[in-house]
Amino acid sequence: MGTITIESTVLIPCGRPEVYALCTDAQARAAVPGQEGRVLTFQDQEAERSWTETFVGSGETVSCSYVLYPVADSTRMTATAQYQPKGLGRIFSAAKEGSYRKQEAARLAALKKAVERGVRKARNG
Repeated sequence: MGTITIESTVLIPCGRPEVYALCTDAQARAAVPGQEGRVLTFQDQEAERSWTETFVGSGETVSCSYVLYPVADSTRMTATAQYQPKGLGRIFSAAKEGSYRKQEAARLAALKKAVERGVRKARNG
């Protein structure tokens, strides 16, 4: 079985600059619940617009591409995640697809909350 691709969209009630700044800050991302200890590698960054990040784990390699779109006073973030299982995980990747989808939804929800919290802190001083 090959790569599993999952596309998700989330609306964040903040401007693109704030979303981009937090999401591409490795230190801030390490503090996002569920993403602690992950070492992300950022590539193809286009300021306040898009980026790609890669995480290499013991059982999989995950590559996520993000694009930010302005929507009124919010930002629509579209993420395309590609999970590439390694080792024995390749054999069971079809069975793990549902788990990957749940994991991706939880990851984006946590990232949205972190951005909202970061923007609130910045505005309140």
